[in-house]
Amino acid sequence: MAKKKKVSIKSLERLAECYRQINDYANAAEWYGKLVAMPDADPVNELYYGDMLKSLGKYDAAKTAFQQYARRTNQARRVENKIAGCDAAVQWMQQPTRDDIRNVARLNTAKSDWGATWYPNGIVFMSDSLFRNQLAPGSKVNKNNYGRTNDPYYKLYLADSSKYGNIYLSDLSSVFNQYRYHVGPVAFDNGYQTAWFTVTEPDRRIATVKERIEKVTISGNRRLELYVSKKDSNGKWVQPTAFAYNKPAEYSVGHAALSKDGNILYFASDMPGGLGATDIWYSERQADGSWGTPRNCGPTINTTDEEEFPTIGADGNLYYSSKGLVGMGGFDIFKSSGSKAQWVTPENMRYPVNTSGDDFYFVSREDGSGYISSNRVGGKGSDDIYSWHAPQRMDIIPLPRPALEIPFEGTVCPRYYDACIYLYNRQRNIGWCFMATPGKTITIMLEKETDYVIRITPAGNQPKDSIEFNTRGLKGTDVLKKEICPENKIRKGGLLH
Repeated sequence: MAKKKKVSIKSLERLAECYRQINDYANAAEWYGKLVAMPDADPVNELYYGDMLKSLGKYDAAKTAFQQYARRTNQARRVENKIAGCDAAVQWMQQPTRDDIRNVARLNTAKSDWGATWYPNGIVFMSDSLFRNQLAPGSKVNKNNYGRTNDPYYKLYLADSSKYGNIYLSDLSSVFNQYRYHVGPVAFDNGYQTAWFTVTEPDRRIATVKERIEKVTISGNRRLELYVSKKDSNGKWVQPTAFAYNKPAEYSVGHAALSKDGNILYFASDMPGGLGATDIWYSERQADGSWGTPRNCGPTINTTDEEEFPTIGADGNLYYSSKGLVGMGGFDIFKSSGSKAQWVTPENMRYPVNTSGDDFYFVSREDGSGYISSNRVGGKGSDDIYSWHAPQRMDIIPLPRPALEIPFEGTVCPRYYDACIYLYNRQRNIGWCFMATPGKTITIMLEKETDYVIRITPAGNQPKDSIEFNTRGLKGTDVLKKEICPENKIRKGGLLH
């Protein structure tokens, strides 16, 4: 009987690493689980094992792996945020935000679709699906497949929805998709006259690292570059030019985002001088139109792990994804206000914007709509495009205290528990949102001689019912008591019978 060959630790590490790099969390976790049981395995495998368990939503097991890594390496600081993220994720899932997240089924495929952003009459996005039959004549598209996944290379597509609500997919432009390797994502200026896009160019001669492991040759990765194209007087995209600070022989530069005035270019890079694997950097437009030397956005938003996919929202905030801050899984989406190297502490967008998977590339408009990309459970493919709608914002603006003289007490019907009870002052055009909970009475002081409306908005829905009343003729000694049920009639003056 032939003796069974023993598989080396190095072989298992390579196998686990391959699954990790293509985001196959389940298989990666399985092989890292075998590795951490081997006494001679590198302790870093415990770290990766925890990452994969966390991306699967197995938070208790992930915490155990991170704690074991900390004990074996004496590097508790490295996993501090990872452990905190496991605890936070459980809490955030129990108390989700009111953000509405939905799969854009008409765009997504069984492959990878992501990086959606607006374009006249539709949106532009990246895909590695077989849309080749819809490409414009003359498009120079590589017919080969990406070796890591055996899928086609990413290209940029336009989803035109201007015709009777139907979606027509086409090549964005051969100017972008002429490159033989991955193309995208793309960021446009406000007038859609300039486009910054990411390219991985295999024709570039770059330094490679080769290592012989059990008769297998492993080469280094290709790097990202930024290119910019502008429209000519006929509205056609011209031949792109390279960003002055591309250096593919040494580091990657990609994922462009423009400030609202177009004078600051943000991007992700692993260039020297950063804090970790990849950071968010910026470059300023100079008086002569050139771009200044890139500078790091600083330690408030960057960590020793990966930060990528920056975008500038309609609100002017920076949105980006990080693996180093307190998050739910792989990449989580964060937002921060500021500019250049001055930022406030980033805020996790929480569940359901973020999940245990990778959540990234957040874009938004003034009307509170937008898109995110995610490989979360339940999608159609490896990465999918999701629509995002913000909850109704209800800012509390206090009235001048001397005008608040009428005590109000509101009792909410049980069926409206967890709803937003929005109390609106017609004269001042302001209001307050109270979250109805069992046994809680809404109490507030109201103005005299004023018209009010109560709007009831169940969680995640549009306003359902409203009740109008006023405080005319009332004095400060009159307590206005109201049972907040739309079917109850209110007599003139606002007092319930």
